[in-house]
Amino acid sequence: MDRFLDFEIGGFGSEIYPMGAQLLRSRGRAAEKYGGETGTNPAVYLGDSGRDVEAARMGGAHSISVASGRSTASELREAGADVVLGDLADTEAVVTAVDQLTSAVSAG
Repeated sequence: MDRFLDFEIGGFGSEIYPMGAQLLRSRGRAAEKYGGETGTNPAVYLGDSGRDVEAARMGGAHSISVASGRSTASELREAGADVVLGDLADTEAVVTAVDQLTSAVSAG
């Protein structure tokens, strides 16, 4: 997984709270390391609760919510999730959702 993830810029739950602030910090680290503005680079936050949807919004990211935790699909939609999936079993659906959310920002 090391070739797909940069653990130097990533965030961990124990580092900062709320998670939206962690997302902002991680996006800032990415901008410093790789160049560019975080506002022009689309991000997707994957989670399973309304708090994750809120964190995505705070961190300037799109949210993909997975209704496999305590929150139902309707609760996640009501929280404002951009995409709601039942689970992560369909990898193609997850990748398609990420592509759609990030290409809409990149093209706009």
